[in-house]
Amino acid sequence: MMKFAGFSRLAFDLKAAEQGVAGGAYLQWLATALAAVYLLGVLYVNLSAALADVDRVATEAAASLPTETAAQNPPLDLSEIGTWHLFGQSPESVSGKDSVAETQLQLKLLGIMFLSKNPENASGIIQADDGQQKKYRLGDELPGGAVLQAVEADRVLLKRGERQESLLLKKDSVRASSAAE
Repeated sequence: MMKFAGFSRLAFDLKAAEQGVAGGAYLQWLATALAAVYLLGVLYVNLSAALADVDRVATEAAASLPTETAAQNPPLDLSEIGTWHLFGQSPESVSGKDSVAETQLQLKLLGIMFLSKNPENASGIIQADDGQQKKYRLGDELPGGAVLQAVEADRVLLKRGERQESLLLKKDSVRASSAAE
């Protein structure tokens, strides 16, 4: 009779649950535990299948890549960054290089940006004598009363009164100011 002790206990708990006796709490706990185990099993099976699909897709994608791409794309030589046109290329010069005098304003041209092929969208990053740096577009007024008239590859042209002046981009201007700080 000992073999059926667990079964008779379950039968007793079922009968107690029907009658509302305190032994019914055990049955509620057992049902909750079985439901939780079932849900965890379903979750495990579904996640295993999903992860297997992801792994299969990644393996197929890696297999479909040509093996020659690694040989065709050697590592980048970072010393060539200076020759890249990260901010676009300038249009042709607005005026001759020698015909415009350099400005006497205490300004420093730190950078030039050509973000589109339209020359009206070009801008220059200029530092005033107080150290404040700002991006100026065509037609903007700069410190000292000059107006930005044109942006070229290595300089910007300013209009101060009736006179046209240039502000040159010095290659070491950014490096020298960051080294001094």
